[in-house]
Amino acid sequence: MDDDAHPLPRLRTPTAIAEAMLLETDSAAHLLRLARDPKIGRYLLARVGDRAALVDPGTERALADALRASGQPAKVVKAGP
Repeated sequence: MDDDAHPLPRLRTPTAIAEAMLLETDSAAHLLRLARDPKIGRYLLARVGDRAALVDPGTERALADALRASGQPAKVVKAGP
C-alpha cells in the first residue's frame, strides 16, 4: 500500500510503546476502509504494520461503540509489556 494514499501515518520503527490499545484487522484493505470512515478513523492515530492501528488513548469505548454501530468485524486488542 502506498503510504501517500493511506489516511493514517505509519508508525516508524523502532518505536517503544509501554502500553497501548491497538485496533487489529484481518487485512490491510480492511484497515484502510476503517481509517477512511470518519466515525471510526477519528479514533486512530497511526498504523502499526499493515493490519493494525494505534488507538487514541481514552477513546477505546467510543471506538468499540463505533465499530459495533457500523457492523465492522474488527477487534480491539490491548498490547503491553
